[in-house]
Amino acid sequence: MESDIDCASKAIHILNFGEQDQFNVGRRANNDISVSDISVSRKQAYIQHKGEKVTLADLNSKFGTFQ
Repeated sequence: MESDIDCASKAIHILNFGEQDQFNVGRRANNDISVSDISVSRKQAYIQHKGEKVTLADLNSKFGTFQ
């Protein structure tokens, strides 16, 4: 995953689904993917791998999650 906005804190995250099948995304430091942007909720979404599918699901965040 790579951010598509021009930002000094731009990051690339490699998701290894061999180690775990779900990654939590949000502003909190204890998320698997932590995003330091005020428009991101503390618990924004999760990315899950099941079989041949990868799913992105919103966790009832304030502004929603777009794929």
